[in-house]
Amino acid sequence: MEPTNPTAIKNSSQPSKNLTRNRATTIILSAFLTVTALLLASLLSDDSSFSTDSTRDNHPLIPSSAPPLHPIIKKSCTNTLHPSLCFITLSTIPDSNNATTFHQILEIAINQTMKQVVSTRLDILNNLPSQDFGSLEKNALDDCVEMLDQTIYELGQAIDDLRALPSSVGYLHRSYGNTETLLSAAMTNENTCIDGFSDLEESDSKGLKGVKEPLQNLLTPISHRISNCLAMIKYMDTIHREETLNNPRILMNKLPDDRFLAWMTSNDRRMMETEPRMRPNLTVARDGSGNYTMINEAVKMAPNMSLTRYVIQIKAGIYHENVVIPREKVNIMLVGDGTNSTVITGFKNFVDGFSTFTSATLTVVGDKFLARDLSIFNTAGPQKHQAVALRVTSNAAFYRCQIISHQDTLYAHSLRQFYRECEIQGTIDFIFGNAAAIFQNCFILVRKPNPGQKNMITAQGREDPNQNTGISLQNCTIIAAPDFDEADRINFSTFLGRPWRNYSRTIIMNSYLGDLIHPQGWYKWNNYSSLDTVEYIEYMNSGPGSDTRQRVTWAGYRKNCTEEIARQFTVGTFLHGADDWLDSTVFPLFGGPQQEARHIQ
Repeated sequence: MEPTNPTAIKNSSQPSKNLTRNRATTIILSAFLTVTALLLASLLSDDSSFSTDSTRDNHPLIPSSAPPLHPIIKKSCTNTLHPSLCFITLSTIPDSNNATTFHQILEIAINQTMKQVVSTRLDILNNLPSQDFGSLEKNALDDCVEMLDQTIYELGQAIDDLRALPSSVGYLHRSYGNTETLLSAAMTNENTCIDGFSDLEESDSKGLKGVKEPLQNLLTPISHRISNCLAMIKYMDTIHREETLNNPRILMNKLPDDRFLAWMTSNDRRMMETEPRMRPNLTVARDGSGNYTMINEAVKMAPNMSLTRYVIQIKAGIYHENVVIPREKVNIMLVGDGTNSTVITGFKNFVDGFSTFTSATLTVVGDKFLARDLSIFNTAGPQKHQAVALRVTSNAAFYRCQIISHQDTLYAHSLRQFYRECEIQGTIDFIFGNAAAIFQNCFILVRKPNPGQKNMITAQGREDPNQNTGISLQNCTIIAAPDFDEADRINFSTFLGRPWRNYSRTIIMNSYLGDLIHPQGWYKWNNYSSLDTVEYIEYMNSGPGSDTRQRVTWAGYRKNCTEEIARQFTVGTFLHGADDWLDSTVFPLFGGPQQEARHIQ
């Protein structure tokens, strides 16, 4: 996630392309495109008075002509980062709506945000294409539009999630967890859009002067609205926590189980843990012995929005293609013949004209995705800079997979992700993004970078304190890759990570850290983050690189914590949601922080 100029510091991100909208998205777009021009203009006018910086607005402005606000609105808005926007947004609720519960008010706030997104999307399509853009700039603009489409989709899913749990049910422990996840992902999309233009600016692309700032001015109110929704949920969670913990019936129904993830069925779990003996729906084979010779052909034939698992077996072979699992391809599972046998490989990269996001060899956007026993390579090499092997904008799980590139290897973009017994190799920011991502029993191998570069294992992109995202490495092994020998390691520093955003959050627990780790452990990234607000934790690690005596002294860094805090970043707590996204599985997991780390001598 550094620029093509290796001496500069970079910010990377972009969305997926070639993803058709599913029926739900079409309905959402149709509904909101019918909103009157007057209302949209009013919403835009309301937002124009807000600063684009991310600091808290301390002076709520309630229109003098507005009717008295409901107490829930007053309390919720007061606890947001942007209370003025919150008050103005919710002061427009008509009395006829009879919105008297937090559940109803939250749904209205998300709806208002969706209207803003639709309006902004139209503004961008109507105005920015008139700029004298080259191909790179047009690609970045296309990525922005796709990210807005993704935001509309995720906000629609959040509304569906609220309606699936009627407000009459009352507040249950963690009942808004899935809504939080969707809102966190929706906010990440706006940053992704801006990141694409930041990348081009830093690579001295021509014709971009005066484009990024107005684009950011259009997108910032959307991020602020989503931030307010997240803060409202956090506030309600806080005031109801004591009530929930004192209610044995609720605890019995909703406590997370650390033994398994939440959205996989029992059949999914068997397919992931045991040697697969199921009959695949389709088979891909390079030698022509299957249904197709290309993976994308098989994905295209999978049903849209499937309610059941659709298994694509990929036989041994090297598949030279950039595979995309589109938004409408839900419940896909890819099963290979082993990491040394089934290999997907590509070489798209930033230097050759691809955005960071569109460079991925495997792109996953379709929800509830599973993969096992295969390798994913981007072979562009370190001289090509950003070259993603795997990009995931989805609830997804990977078991015994190999993910290899140099810079920006694994883009864990958003939503909830789980990696078990995987091998990830790279150099700069090679595990990055803003998903809630857990890596269990994984091998993290650091490769030799370009001359003058430093290795950064992680770059987590949490932008808002109420996003439920972060990177958690649990029981992993972090060592040098075979191409990074001891003589080379003298000339290159390797850090556990650097904070990509103001609230970047990473924890490394019960893991083995090799001798290549710099004594300071972590590296600052002043362009993108405040070291006082990040959350970086090391807990009960071992190995020569785990010595914390010379670690950084940031206010947001802790060289140890309680077991209770560490447990917040384990599977049962960090990845569970209201939809039980890996339910009733035999996926091989462990939950608690007190686990013996795997040591490689």
